[in-house]
Amino acid sequence: MRPPRLVLAPLAALAALAAGALLPACSVGNVPSNATPMVRARATSDLDCPDKDVRVEEQLGGQFKAIGCGRKAYYRAACEGLRCVVHGEGETMVPWRDRPDPAAVDRERGR
Repeated sequence: MRPPRLVLAPLAALAALAAGALLPACSVGNVPSNATPMVRARATSDLDCPDKDVRVEEQLGGQFKAIGCGRKAYYRAACEGLRCVVHGEGETMVPWRDRPDPAAVDRERGR
C-alpha cells in the first residue's frame, strides 16, 4: 500500500530545506581555494618572482603548487570558514584550535 501524497510532500520540502541549509557549510567551510591569495603572496616571496609571473595550481586535499621564474614550491592550506593558514613544504601545520589567543600572546609579551 502506498502512503498518501499529502504525507510525502511535507517530508520532501523538509529534506530540501535541510539540504539547502547545509550546502553553504559544505561549500564554504573548508574550501582551500579561499587560501589561493595567501599562497600567491607566499610564493611571490619564496620564489623571488613578480606576482604576474607566478602561477598557482590548486591540487587535491588543500595542496598547492606554485611555479614562477624557473622555480616551483609546494604549499598546504587549511581553512576554517574564510580564515586560512598556509604552510610551505616541510613546515609543520598548527590547527586553528591549537593556536593561542593573540590577545593572550600580546599580554605575555607585555604589550
